[in-house]
Formats: sequence, structure tokens, C-alpha cells
Amino acid sequence: MSDEDYWNSLLPVLMERVASAARKSSAGVASRHGLTSAHASHVAALRMRDGQTMGDLSRFLDLDPASTNRAVSALKEKGFAYDDRKTENGKKYSIFLTEAGMRLADEIAESNAAAMRSFFDGMPRDRVAALRNALAEAVQNTDPDIGRHIRFDPCDPHLVSGQARINRDFIATPDIGADGEDELN
Repeated sequence: MSDEDYWNSLLPVLMERVASAARKSSAGVASRHGLTSAHASHVAALRMRDGQTMGDLSRFLDLDPASTNRAVSALKEKGFAYDDRKTENGKKYSIFLTEAGMRLADEIAESNAAAMRSFFDGMPRDRVAALRNALAEAVQNTDPDIGRHIRFDPCDPHLVSGQARINRDFIATPDIGADGEDELN
């Protein structure tokens, strides 16, 4: 097996392990509220951009609309989300997090940030930034429409410098600590 074949086979496994750690982390928080990691993904997506339509949310999470509808219905039933329908049967509406939903989103973000920090622990800031940029570009290559759903600019110098956050709290962001050393947030 060539090196390229080996890495082409291994990379999806490695990426799945990172995704699995994030799902487990968010599932732990979500389960305390009677929810699953699938619900946590919807909460996280709404935290990044509150007020998405059901279609936007489905496309952003790459899920079928029925799954998004079930997840959002559960979030609404538990008081974590609401919609802005003008009438009960309105077809076009946006979904928003309630105050309780925002608190849950913050809990999920903190948990996911801790999981991501564990992956990047000990890595120099420039390597974390390079990895973040490479993944952002890979997503852009597979879904050129992603920019409609989130703030995305793989050439943004803040992604390299760590001065701004994309998908804040879900991707470890290097900062300078009080001691002047690079730290991962």
C-alpha cells in the first residue's frame, strides 16, 4: 500500500475519532437535559447563528429535513427553542434558542472546547492554526455552499493569528496566556 493510499484510508478514521469525542462530550451535557448528541448539534448550530430556517439548519448540519424537524420539535417541547411563525400553520419560519437554550448551548460549547483542547494539548499554536485552516478549506472544497450557513473565509488572517474565532469554542483557539505563553482556549 502506498503512503498516499494509507493516509487516504486513515484520515477519515482519525476525523471520525475527533467527531466521536465531540459527540460524546456534547451527549454527556445533553443527556442531563433529556436530550441526545443529535439535539446538541442543533443547539450548537443555533448558537453559532441563531434564527436559522429549518432548511438552513438541515443544510448546515447535512441532515435530512425530517431529522431536523424531530430534533427541533424536541428542543421546543423542552423549552430550549422557539420559532417565529406568524400563524400556527406557517411554513416559512426561523428557529431561535430560548434563554434556557442559550445556557445549554454554552454548556455544550464548554464541554466541546475541553474535548478539542485534549486533542490539541501540547501542539504549537502554528500547527493548530494550520490544521484548522486545512480542515476549513477541505470543508469548503466538499461543500462550496457552506458560506451561506456560517461565517467562513479560509483566507481570513484571524484563522492563522488566533485573534478571532470561527465556530467559537468548538475549535480550540490559541491565545496568549497571562504568562506570555501560547495556550489553547
